[in-house]
Amino acid sequence: MKILLFVSSNCPHCPLAESVLREVAPNYSNKGLIYEKIRTKTTEGKELSEKYFIRGTPTMLFLDEKDKEIERIIGSPSEEKLKKKIEKLLGLKKSFLNKFRIKK
Repeated sequence: MKILLFVSSNCPHCPLAESVLREVAPNYSNKGLIYEKIRTKTTEGKELSEKYFIRGTPTMLFLDEKDKEIERIIGSPSEEKLKKKIEKLLGLKKSFLNKFRIKK
């Protein structure tokens, strides 16, 4: 899984989002998680922003192995929220409802 963090230079919330991502994401690199910061003003950033319909920053996109979007967070998440999202998407955290599934 890949996380793309879209940021812009005039965004007051982007440094916090970047800090949270840099703190949390490395803990899941052994599970195949990679992350990248995308500056929206660069040529690559403009192309990716258009491709994924990025309308504001900061925006975190969670992509599968084929670079298809599977989830998105707009704004700066807390470390806890980001951890929960990553664990859910990597299949590391079981849903509360899984406890009640009937085994055959």
